[in-house]
Amino acid sequence: MEHEGDGSGPNKRRFVPLAPAPAGASGRGAGAGSGSRGRRQVTAACEACRRRKSKCNAERPKCSLCVRHGTDCRYATAPTETHSQALKRKHSELQSRITPYEELFDLLKTKSETESLEILRRIRSGNDVSSIIRHAKDGDLLIQLSLAPEARRRYEFPYISEMPASILVPDNLYLRSFVYETTFHAPPSHGFAHESHREGYGDDRYLKPYHAAQIVQPDFSNINISRWTNVTSDDNLCRRLLSAYLYYQHPWTAAFHMDYFVKDMESGRTRFCSELLVNALLAAASHMCRELPDRNKFWAPQSLSYQFSAEAKRLWEIESQKTPSRLTTIQAAIVLSIVAITNAMDKVGTSYLIQAFAMATNLDMFSATCGTDNEKIRRARAFTAWGLFCWGAWQRFYFNKRPYVTDPPAYPLPDPMSDPQFYGEVWIHYPLGQRLFPTNLGCIIKSNFELRKLMNDMAWELFADDKPVHMSVEKALECKSRLDAWFVNLPDPLTPTKIVLPDHIKIHLEYFGTIISLVRLLVQSGTPLDLTWQNIVTHAEVRLETLVRLYYLRHSYESYDPLLMHWLMFLGDTILLKLNGSPPSPLNALSTTMPSSSESLRSTLILCAKGLYDQSRNFHIAVLLYRVLRDRMKANDLDLLRTHIFPSSSSSSSSSSSSSTSPRASGSGSSSGSGNTNTDDEPLMMQYVQAQFLAPVFTPEGDGDGHTKRTLDYLLREYEKLSIDRNVEDVSETSSSVDPVSPVRR
Repeated sequence: MEHEGDGSGPNKRRFVPLAPAPAGASGRGAGAGSGSRGRRQVTAACEACRRRKSKCNAERPKCSLCVRHGTDCRYATAPTETHSQALKRKHSELQSRITPYEELFDLLKTKSETESLEILRRIRSGNDVSSIIRHAKDGDLLIQLSLAPEARRRYEFPYISEMPASILVPDNLYLRSFVYETTFHAPPSHGFAHESHREGYGDDRYLKPYHAAQIVQPDFSNINISRWTNVTSDDNLCRRLLSAYLYYQHPWTAAFHMDYFVKDMESGRTRFCSELLVNALLAAASHMCRELPDRNKFWAPQSLSYQFSAEAKRLWEIESQKTPSRLTTIQAAIVLSIVAITNAMDKVGTSYLIQAFAMATNLDMFSATCGTDNEKIRRARAFTAWGLFCWGAWQRFYFNKRPYVTDPPAYPLPDPMSDPQFYGEVWIHYPLGQRLFPTNLGCIIKSNFELRKLMNDMAWELFADDKPVHMSVEKALECKSRLDAWFVNLPDPLTPTKIVLPDHIKIHLEYFGTIISLVRLLVQSGTPLDLTWQNIVTHAEVRLETLVRLYYLRHSYESYDPLLMHWLMFLGDTILLKLNGSPPSPLNALSTTMPSSSESLRSTLILCAKGLYDQSRNFHIAVLLYRVLRDRMKANDLDLLRTHIFPSSSSSSSSSSSSSTSPRASGSGSSSGSGNTNTDDEPLMMQYVQAQFLAPVFTPEGDGDGHTKRTLDYLLREYEKLSIDRNVEDVSETSSSVDPVSPVRR
């Protein structure tokens, strides 16, 4: 018997073989063939159909269901996008919108106080975030050196952006310098067919500010500096502070041999390093580190400068009593003297300096052998002896006082080319740069030492304590001849065409400034200036202003530099004499020798005021000198100052005038945007001033008390009287207007 369906026998069922599915079939059965009217696949439904959970045909601009229901038809996707693709696109768009704000926030966090305030001012002025960041990167607001290293970037003058015509004279060597040609894209003037052929082309030092560089040698990265101080355990902070000291102070004063100091600090030895010296250095460097807020307020217990100074003074009381004195104690005394003088406490600084000279004399450091048979110790002592001598010479010359000692150390200064180890070297590297550069430390220090020797000699010959200065024409010519001989023998890296770093430029500033100072002494002695002397002054003034401007264009004025502060005040006072148009006399003949337009003079005055204001963020004496210069300016010049340096105060001046009836009321809050020091600080500022520092300003001819009237103590007492008198006047006026730049001026 056969079973049904077993596939065998006569009743076997036959199946027709399946044909291949037609191309394009949906695979959902016979009804889904090519001729069927199945639903069309869509990439994304409209928002209305998604809410209704209806089947949308995705027609644009309106789908059929929205047309039927009369609803608004909107799509959250592009025509070819799925919803997941649209979400990814929107996420990317949001990220691109958020990133600039994150970048702006990082700028506010990481930039200096001055730069952050400028960014905030632009935000409040309504600038969009992209333009602010673009300005920050392009160098219009800040200089950002994370861009191409060949980018030619410079700072802009605050009032008139071009060099004044009065200094663009054919015989001005600095207009043929590499730094000028690089800054202004001037054609090469050294016999080269193309700029790329000249020496210095592509050199980062001529393209970028000094403060953008990083010190590579000496290397502090592996040194446990915090073990030398009780103030902080933050080694990274201590390393940044020591680097700042190397940048801004060491080439100028050279109080100790850096290589010997670093090696002993790393190894823990105390021959060339001590806790006292380290704390003194950190106290000084606290005024140089731009990331530290309120670094100029040395009296504030919360500031690092106060804490390091307090620790150094504690250690000084111990070390200064030891016999014989240690070399590091003398070195610390030099550094503490510098800190005191820059904080307008030069009476304290002078005390440290006198004790340092006494200790050095006891150790016989000014003799040829420096009081020792050990060659290494002899070299270290000789270096410090020269540093002490030169710092004392600088102070006494600018204070118009007799020097502490008549003769320099007997140990001869070696040539930095044949004995570079005597001076040491600092090697720097710029962002994205490929090369390391020396700062030419040996050339800088030796040239400074030689100039200070000349200044010491001149001070000994010209100044007598408690007696007016008398200089003859013959003596003035002799002093100038010595300076000229020193200047023409400067080493190659310090020649006018090659200078670029701040310490290079300052050497030239001092040369021309000292010449003008000698002529001022000649005038104050009652000697009328003939045409020859007037030409000498004109020549020096043109070069001095050129150097001040080149310094700003390449490096700005924000980094710590007390010597720059001196020459900014010096030049600012000269410009005020020209603008005020004093009656003709032998004294102010200096102010009329260089023809200049009033606007170019004002541009220089505003630049000098800006420099003093920028320096005032670093140390206290600059705060005082800025006020002295500011309060001698006329109302229209103060308006320019407010407009071009403190623009945020311009928008608030009208509201200030209506809401304040006294200068004190206008200064009760933060005034960083307006250029004022907070009025709450004024009593403290006056309380701590102990300064016989001579402000580089003119006093009337024949005034027997002129020396006293140039001291900072006297000028500030007069300023305080003027403020009190004007406050009394303001109380009686019901409709007074307050100037946000100068609260005591109408």
